[in-house]
Amino acid sequence: MTPTKIVAYVAQVPDGIKITTLLEELGLEYEMRLVDVSKAEQKEPWYLEINPNGRVPALTDVLPDGQLVKIFESGSIMQYLVDRYDKNHM
Repeated sequence: MTPTKIVAYVAQVPDGIKITTLLEELGLEYEMRLVDVSKAEQKEPWYLEINPNGRVPALTDVLPDGQLVKIFESGSIMQYLVDRYDKNHM
């Protein structure tokens, strides 16, 4: 697996599953953080700093220069992962 500093904020919903499936297919190391939507955890201030829409999924990544990238919406997350990590379009 390729080492990264990716954290995937997901729940057991189709959009969250898509993100973790793509991370696995790309062979990337990542931390998975389950968001408890039954307790409205996605509306807590710490999560809203990552995703102001207060919805799951979201993803953070740290670039080589140390910059923290925050991405939300499953389509945007998937596009980011492919653009950044799938250079050979496997």
